[in-house]
Order: sequence, then structure tokens, then C-alpha cells
Amino acid sequence: MKAALIDNDTVKIVRSPVYNYNFRKTDGYFERWGQKKEDDPDFSPLGPEILDLEISAGADCLGNCSFCYKANGAQGNTDTVNMTLEQFQTILDKMPRVLTQIAFGICNVGTNPDFFAMMEHARSKGIIPNYTCHGLDVDDAVAERTASLCGAVAVSIVRKDRSYEAVQRFVSKGMKQVNIHFMLSEETLDKAMKTVDDMVEDPRLEGMNAIVFLQYKPKGRHPDAFHCIQSPGAYTKLVDYCEERGVRYGFDSCSAPLFFKAIEGNEKRMPLAVMAEPCEAFGMFSSYINVHGVYYPCSFCEGEDGWESGLDVLNCENFLKEIWFNEKLNGWRKKILESSKGCDCHFSGMCRSCPVFDVTACKAEAVGV
Repeated sequence: MKAALIDNDTVKIVRSPVYNYNFRKTDGYFERWGQKKEDDPDFSPLGPEILDLEISAGADCLGNCSFCYKANGAQGNTDTVNMTLEQFQTILDKMPRVLTQIAFGICNVGTNPDFFAMMEHARSKGIIPNYTCHGLDVDDAVAERTASLCGAVAVSIVRKDRSYEAVQRFVSKGMKQVNIHFMLSEETLDKAMKTVDDMVEDPRLEGMNAIVFLQYKPKGRHPDAFHCIQSPGAYTKLVDYCEERGVRYGFDSCSAPLFFKAIEGNEKRMPLAVMAEPCEAFGMFSSYINVHGVYYPCSFCEGEDGWESGLDVLNCENFLKEIWFNEKLNGWRKKILESSKGCDCHFSGMCRSCPVFDVTACKAEAVGV
């Protein structure tokens, strides 16, 4: 498909007959449409917009989180593996030019010695880097370098004081897109409410952007220790509390079906729904590549049924042909596009449920609001 691309210091713009977007590099604002403005493309025919890239994994991680789906940390993987700068450059050279952002998957900020060089290289190619950290090794120097390179940064709450201090450091260096990532489960719902309170009451969180809720998936170190939020009512309570406290909030695409269900009775449901992006993996709009340079539809499905092995990006000749339109991925893309056919809520036409993990109980209409 022929497409026109405008790429400068402030924007990246794509125009084609059926797929178009505007991406503002200064603040991450993004809008996408199809042949007409009211059309919402099923997937990007030109390749991924976002790359989720793992550049370190293993025992080095200080977080050692009980819910880590990668089982990183001293009690998890025994070895630490780093992607090299040369491997990173090779992968980036293979990616289609429509790529807007790279979300780096790291252990500690300092685990991969080439981390900041990778971000600098991405910037030189017009691609905006961002990453999520635990905050335990974020000092003023790290915060300053991050502020000079990243469009956004997120801090997962591991040890509250250290994580909140990391947020404060990033904000103090002038970053506007500083978020908290919060793993949401049945067991952590009350803590989520308290973190929302802290955004209003704790001065260390002043100036941050938003809290982003991540739906728990049963994978990693202790897959049975936590349980996915199953009740849309519980999610409604959380969304309402964020609104009541006046804090900005967001969620990962895994949570979108539950969010749709939570706002079903809201008179502003359609404007709110437009801001949500259901699963963008599985050949929709994003890609995941692990530390070994192997593609999987998302970071959670690596090693799961059907994806015991991935697709070799480092040694491919044509990413679009060999990866993005690979026969295997085409089948999974079709599967996820048809995943909400059995639903009957207001949003079934725009929803996509996870084909790997049972994280969207609302799909079966099994639980009422």
C-alpha cells in the first residue's frame, strides 16, 4: 500500500487511502482514522505504531516483585541477559517507518549499559522512547537524562517511598508525562484506592500526569497469588473514585473490555469509549520483541499455547512480509478481530478480548454491573 509520511521534530503524519494518523511528538497526542474521519481501522496495514522492546531480563532486577510476569529478580531468572546496542540498531532498521514510539522493557535502569545510547539512537530516527521502572535506582542523574530523552516515563509502585521519590525526581526535571503504573487485581483493589488518595494528598506526587491501571494476568513467579478483577462493578467503583478525587487515570488495553462495561450506564459513555484502545497486540497496532530479538504478539503470550516459539526479527529480511503479515500472525489477527462477536453490549463493535488469558469476564455477560 502506498502511503505518504511526514516526519519532523514535532510530528509524524501518515496518509494512505484506508489508514491515517497524526502523532504529536511533543506530548504523545495521537489520532487515527480510516478512509473517512469517522472510520476506525481494524489494524495497521503499514506495520506497528508502537514497539514494546525488552532490552534486559533476569536476576539483576531490584524490584523482585511478587507479581512479575517475567519472574525477574533474585528469586526468578538465574541469569541476566542484555540486548546489545548493535542488536537494537539492527531491529530498529527493520521496523516500518510508521513506528512512533518504543516502550523499553528493563530490569533496573542501569542493568543494560547501552540503555541511554539506545534511547539516543531512537531519537535520532524520529522515534520517541519511554520506559517503566520500579524507581529503586532512580537518582537525579538518571532523572535528568530521562527527561532529556523520553516522552514519558512510568513508575511501578514497588516500595512506596522510593517509588514516590522517583516520581518526584522526574517531575522536578521538567517531565510532564510521568505516570504511576499500578497492577490491578482483586487483592490490590483497596491499595489502588489508597494510591489515588496519595495522588491528591502526597506532595511527592504533585505534578505527575496520571495513574495507569494494569490488569493482572496469571503468569510469572506466583501465578495463583493474585486474581483478575472479574466484576465490572468493582471497576466502576474505581473509575468513579478517580473521577470523584479529580485525578487523571488510564489503563492498559487488556482492561478496555472491563472499562467499557464499567461505563455502560454513563451518559458520557461514547466519548469516554473513544479514548479507550482494546487489545492492540496480535497484529493490530503494536509489536513485542524480546531480549533475544524474537517477536511475539505481546509480552504476556510468550511461551503460551500457540506461541511456544516466536518469529525471528533479528534475521528477517522484510519485517512486513515475514513478521507483520506472517501466516501464523494473520490467523491470530483474525481470531482477535472476531473475539467480541458473541457480545451484546454497547461497545461490542469496537471491543477486542484477550485470546490467551481469561481477563475479560464481561464478554460472556456472566457478571452484572
